Amino acid sequence: MSQAIKESIVSENNLSHHSTEFSQIAKLKSLSECSFNFWQKSLRRSIPIASAAIAVSVSVILPSQASTISYSGDTTNAPTFNRPQTEGFEGGTNPPTSLSSNGTAVPYYSQPFLVDTTGSYDISGSQAFLGIQFLYQNSFNPTTPLVNLLSGNDPFPDEGTSGFNGLSLTAKNQYFLVTTGFDNSNNSFGTFTNTITGPGNITLVPEPSSIASTVVFGIFGSTLILKRKLKKLKSVN
Repeated sequence: MSQAIKESIVSENNLSHHSTEFSQIAKLKSLSECSFNFWQKSLRRSIPIASAAIAVSVSVILPSQASTISYSGDTTNAPTFNRPQTEGFEGGTNPPTSLSSNGTAVPYYSQPFLVDTTGSYDISGSQAFLGIQFLYQNSFNPTTPLVNLLSGNDPFPDEGTSGFNGLSLTAKNQYFLVTTGFDNSNNSFGTFTNTITGPGNITLVPEPSSIASTVVFGIFGSTLILKRKLKKLKSVN
C-alpha cells in the first residue's frame, strides 16, 4: 500500500474520531442546556410557591378566634411612654384628656385585637405590679397617647387588677389594649395576663409591621437561595 493511501486512511479515521467527539460534546451540551432550562423554569415557578408558603406560615401565627380569649405578657424592659391621666387616684376624666404627672416614663405593652360582633365586652387584667389599662381604637402611638383613646382605668377593683366592664366595641374595628404601670417606680412593670370576653369572636392580631417584615424577609431570603442555585447551574455550563 502506498504512503499516500495510508495517510488518507489515517486522515479519514481522525476525522471520523473527531466527528464522534464533536457529536458527543454537542449531545452533552444539549443535555446540559435542557437540564439548566428545566431547573431554571422549576426554580422560577417555585418563587411564588415559596412566597405563598411564607404567607401561610405567617397567617397561622394568628390565634384562633373565641368569645373569650386570654394572653400574657411582660412589661419588664419594655418601651416607655408618658401615659394618660386616670380618673381614680389622679382625679382625671374618662376618657382621659391630659397626661399623667406620675407615670411620665412607664413601660407598656400594646396588644391589637378585633371583634366580629358589635356589642358589650369586658376586659380583666391581672398584674404582678400596680397596673393600668388603656383602650385605643384604630391606632396607638406612644408619642401621642391621647389620640384615639377610648377609655382608661387604674387598679380595678383592687391593686394588681385592672380592666373595663361594658365596653361598647364595633365589629371589624381594630382596638389596642395597652397595659402599663401607675408611676415610674419598680412596682410599675412586670408580668400580666389579660382576658377579653364578649358576644362575638375575638381575634388577637400581631402588630402589622411584624407581619410585613416577616413576609418580606422570608420572600427575600427564598429569592436569594433560588438565585444562587441558578448561578451555580450557569457556572457548570
